Amino acid sequence: MIRPFNSLARSPPILSDLDKSLFYWINSHFQSPLFGKFMVFVSDKHNFLSVGVLAAVLVLLVFKKRGLAYLLICAAVVGFNDFFSHNILKEIFHRPRPCAVLPDVVTHVRCSATSFSFPSNHASNIFTAATMTSLCFRNSTLCALAFAALVGYSRVYLGVHYPFDVLAGAVWGVLMGCIGYLLYRKVIPAPRHRSALTTP
Repeated sequence: MIRPFNSLARSPPILSDLDKSLFYWINSHFQSPLFGKFMVFVSDKHNFLSVGVLAAVLVLLVFKKRGLAYLLICAAVVGFNDFFSHNILKEIFHRPRPCAVLPDVVTHVRCSATSFSFPSNHASNIFTAATMTSLCFRNSTLCALAFAALVGYSRVYLGVHYPFDVLAGAVWGVLMGCIGYLLYRKVIPAPRHRSALTTP
């Protein structure tokens, strides 16, 4: 059995206060019915299944073996990250969601009092995928990381995560994405650039 570590109780008060202040600022600004619906849409992974399947098919058609290696390893790493973050890290830190313990929180989705907050699984999963995608396909870096940041922002805007939950999830996701890229390079070695002095 995992022994919980109360991150709120053990963290320095200045960090806890800063986290709450940032949460309230993000959660209370730019609130509108239209933008709220957009944030709910962005935060729901099921809305992107069709786009994801189409993108996977295109990756296979265009990049073939390289694309297949990327898709399999990325799926495996994201799956492992999702399991580890949800079943290990959240159970260790045991941090309640802000919508479950703070007053005057603006919420657009159901607040689960039984699901813990730290780190954000949405943030860790999307940053895992975005980091590996940007490393494997360098032209995708801006779009991949911008979308990951938008998803992370949506979790605070919707009232279900503190900013530090998202930041920790993003850092962990970047680490997992780098590990995924190293595994990818074991299967698909980086191309060797010929020296300028080498005769063609």
